[in-house]
Amino acid sequence: MISLFNINRGQTSCHRCLHNVVTQFIGTSLFNLVCTTSNQRRYFLTASFTFNFICLLLINIPITAHTEWKHIENLPICTAENEQYFPALTTDGNDGVIVTWRDGRNGNYDIYAQRIDNNGGIVWGQDGIPVCNHDAAQGAPVIVPDMKGGAIIVWGDTRNGSQDSYAQRINANGDKLWNQDGVSVCVEPNLQDDFTAISDGNGGVIVIWEDWRAGNQDIYAQKLSDDGKIVWEDNGIAVFQGEGDQYDPAIISDGEGGAFVVWWDISTPDWNVMAQRIDSKGNVVWDSPIPICSAEGNQGAPTIVSDGNGGAFCVWADYRNDPNIFTAAQLYAQHINAEGKTLWKKDGIPICELSANQQQHSCVGDGEGGFIVVWWDDRDIFADIYAQRVNVEGKILWDKNGVPICTEGGVQQNPMLVSDGVGGAIAYWLDYREDFGNTTEDAIYAQRVDVNGKTLWNQNGVPVCAAEKEQITPQAISVGAGSAIVVWSDARGKDNDIYIHRVQ
Repeated sequence: MISLFNINRGQTSCHRCLHNVVTQFIGTSLFNLVCTTSNQRRYFLTASFTFNFICLLLINIPITAHTEWKHIENLPICTAENEQYFPALTTDGNDGVIVTWRDGRNGNYDIYAQRIDNNGGIVWGQDGIPVCNHDAAQGAPVIVPDMKGGAIIVWGDTRNGSQDSYAQRINANGDKLWNQDGVSVCVEPNLQDDFTAISDGNGGVIVIWEDWRAGNQDIYAQKLSDDGKIVWEDNGIAVFQGEGDQYDPAIISDGEGGAFVVWWDISTPDWNVMAQRIDSKGNVVWDSPIPICSAEGNQGAPTIVSDGNGGAFCVWADYRNDPNIFTAAQLYAQHINAEGKTLWKKDGIPICELSANQQQHSCVGDGEGGFIVVWWDDRDIFADIYAQRVNVEGKILWDKNGVPICTEGGVQQNPMLVSDGVGGAIAYWLDYREDFGNTTEDAIYAQRVDVNGKTLWNQNGVPVCAAEKEQITPQAISVGAGSAIVVWSDARGKDNDIYIHRVQ
């Protein structure tokens, strides 16, 4: 659901940066960029090669099964006909990843997937395998690990008329483990939208969504077991049914087979942020949703991250100090425990004291009971990227106005964050640097910040991809200390394809 709180987070950008980027080599640093559409080939050549290997070399047979990640620059994982969009990824449990996306190669939109091993090798064949290629259209997928080397993929599906939701589990070999076209998550005959999912911690999945069955937009959830069986009620349980609409649900595990869910609610004159906890059996734990923030003015776009101790932190965009409404948001945060009690100041604490517009935030835990948050910030006219760290007591640990992640000229937006594995974080974002109006192309950049708020890579970030034409909807996961794998939809060819890169 597109709202005033996420209008700047569209799947395609209204800003495009005009780049003429030549091939860059950054010495022996942790990041190299070569924009190419061909796979890297490497040969084994040492003084101790046996005769058989020498023969292989002489007849020019490439050995490509385990191409090193460090030699791969923007690896194409799907360049099939027509367009591929909205990639999502998860770990394969062995330092590799499983990627899924929406694919138009068959004339309608299907769901495809690919596995990339820990050496950067393509596992499931050229251009991936079909997860669901039903004649009806399938929407953007989400993915979680199945804890056994495979993954569970959830998507919106129109096979029954209105949009429902379906899921499929695939193993490490790419075999489908549930019904051929997936199992239903919710097929209630009204619109379901904005699907989000997490692992249930036991090989299954918990899914939440916006649901219109009551005539307005409510929040529903469903749990599937590892064998694809419905665990909660058919078509899901109501996390909250309000008189008004509820938007943008976000979810994390409660560590006990259930989940914390947050959303923003317009059942009241002001738009507020609410939360509820669901147990492993699908029961609401708290008597009623708790108000994370009910301050004067509007609040929305909540995110949530675990505190590592049975509770959670929630961060949101807040217009309480904006007399013009929706001109400038500030970020606020609150800490809740497992019993649904708010632990910090009523209605939350400010993340940044400046009155400049702060939106598009993303959070990760810091491994010490606190969290790190990154956001889009327009204090210097053109949007930049800033970050902050907050401890479990709600104390701001870095500069009170945030630390700059990227302040390059032009616009930076849609920042996302993953852990760096050692208490810091890796931020990545869409970048239109040196673009002051001729918005035609964009790029993806990344930066690592340590536990003390110090940036560790090149000033203003390193390019994940600066190829010609647009790169959109990047998603990443952490893969060990100081490393992340980023996937995105890329238009450098004749249509949008799926590319991947490891920043390490």
